[in-house]
This record gives sequence, structure tokens and C-alpha cells, in this order.
Amino acid sequence: MNILTVCGMGSGSSLILKMNVDEILEAEGRDAEVEACDIGSVGAHSADLILATRDFKDPLEEYSVDKIFLGNVVDKVAIKKELDKYFEGKGN
Repeated sequence: MNILTVCGMGSGSSLILKMNVDEILEAEGRDAEVEACDIGSVGAHSADLILATRDFKDPLEEYSVDKIFLGNVVDKVAIKKELDKYFEGKGN
């Protein structure tokens, strides 16, 4: 599975989110490749799931992959909750 974390510049909140997602997935024993990128580079990446803040909901609407929009990229409890819901919905 390929997961893409997205922010405006690709080096701030998306990198923090990537590190948190990596940590959560590792703790749960899930295998995924997680990459951080900027909003302008999303189309150049192959992703099964995109995670970003709610600010990017409209710009990411054009991409036909699953998306999770978060209020806070450092709230690991909220991130884990959203990831768990996603994987439960996928039957994993």
C-alpha cells in the first residue's frame, strides 16, 4: 500500500504526518510505504491513500484515491482513529 501525506510545501506538516503515520502503522504491524509531498506534486505520485489537513480538501478533490483529512497532524490519537476506521472499512 502506498500512502501519501500532503501539505503546502512538502517539508513541514506532511513530514510530521508521515513520521506519525509510520509510527502508528509500525505499532499495528501494517506494511505500507509512506511518502510526504507538496500539494503540487500529488499527481506525480502513485497512492492508495492520501492524508492531509482539512485545508487541502478542495485542492485534492480531483484525485480519485481514498483520502483522510485531519484537523491536526501531531494528534497521534486522532490520526490512529482515522487510520483504524479506514482499514476497518477496507476489511483489513
